[in-house]
Amino acid sequence: MKTDLRVIKTRAVIKNTLIELMSEREIAKITVSQLCERAKINRKTFYRHYREIGDVKAEIENEALEEFSQSFKSGSILNAQTIISSISGVLKQRREFYSRMLKFNPDLFSKGRLKTALCRTLAAAIRSAGSEKDESKLMSAAEFTAAGVFSLYSVWLEEGGDIDFITDISVKLVTGALSDFLPEKTGKYNT
Repeated sequence: MKTDLRVIKTRAVIKNTLIELMSEREIAKITVSQLCERAKINRKTFYRHYREIGDVKAEIENEALEEFSQSFKSGSILNAQTIISSISGVLKQRREFYSRMLKFNPDLFSKGRLKTALCRTLAAAIRSAGSEKDESKLMSAAEFTAAGVFSLYSVWLEEGGDIDFITDISVKLVTGALSDFLPEKTGKYNT
């Protein structure tokens, strides 16, 4: 089913306006009227596309998760460089967007679905590589690693710096934190 270009543009205006407003105030304090006024649309147009502000926020988060999901699928745990480089590429390409997202949602990477998705991806990849380690230890290591990687990216989004340095540190974090969980037969990570 092909979506009308006007629908795509209107939804994009609504989402971008919400991101802009969220960088100024908490989402709980944003009203549909404020969003419509800023977006230069009427309330009827908003309600044609969404039921409430939370639906817009959920769509933004789902799109971000989908974008990162492609990164998570881009390599195996045995080639951490590919996964981390892909994540870095997404963040570098859409830095302004993710900086705004982080401003309105400081937990975006630390408690959100993005970190959970990376954590699950890391754990699943280690399991598929043949790890026989205790599941709770594996999940703890994956949680620690995902939190560390996204913490580095959060600092980069807020303060700037060299994304290549962040990528290298993140690869070392992943390979170091999870290397004990790989079976001996798989050897070392490829970096």
